[in-house]
Amino acid sequence: MTIEIQAPYRLILAESPQQVMALQTYIQAAYTLEFNARIPHFLPCLLGLYRADGTLVGACGLNHASEGPLYLEQYLEQPIEAAINTRLGVYPARNRIIEVGNLACSEPGNARLMFAALCRLLCENALDYVVFTGTAKLRNSFARLQLNPVELALAEAHQVGTDADAWGEYYRCQPKVMVGDINQGREVLAQSSLLLNLLAPMPTLFDETSESSDNQTHQKRCAQ
Repeated sequence: MTIEIQAPYRLILAESPQQVMALQTYIQAAYTLEFNARIPHFLPCLLGLYRADGTLVGACGLNHASEGPLYLEQYLEQPIEAAINTRLGVYPARNRIIEVGNLACSEPGNARLMFAALCRLLCENALDYVVFTGTAKLRNSFARLQLNPVELALAEAHQVGTDADAWGEYYRCQPKVMVGDINQGREVLAQSSLLLNLLAPMPTLFDETSESSDNQTHQKRCAQ
């Protein structure tokens, strides 16, 4: 599945083991370089940002909250939906929340393009809130796009148990658990940036959806 973004870029959802391995290798290299880290767990769905010549220039992972515990919930004293309610005064269903992580980009411009593409993609896939653990550097990148996610908690090494040693210098970079309103983010980008206008129609992230009055389930297209 290919998402046309801004020529000469494409956003591709990894659907084969080979695609997944390529993205994991790219992400791991970036985290080794920046944090001297060995990523203990990759998020289940990986996306890559590619130039037209096939060069990978950015990647990230997605984890739908309806699928089970989020990695970042280890930093919280309550489930993610309750933490959002505490800070924002709304109690979203888990099927409206998605975690973004494993973010790696070759340069800041590609990171901003990735943020815009994700904002539109998630909005069009019936997701309301994006949550992530962001370092000071990552939070500054959001600020440059006039996006203002809300802090939920500090992220501290002792909260992830034995994974802490694998993260190298990551926890020296002031990571915090953040939440962003996806629809609000799209509105801000539509008013302040041309990036959304440069994105082709987005596909669905899920093959099948079944709904009831209280619940909604999805089948991911990602490689397992």
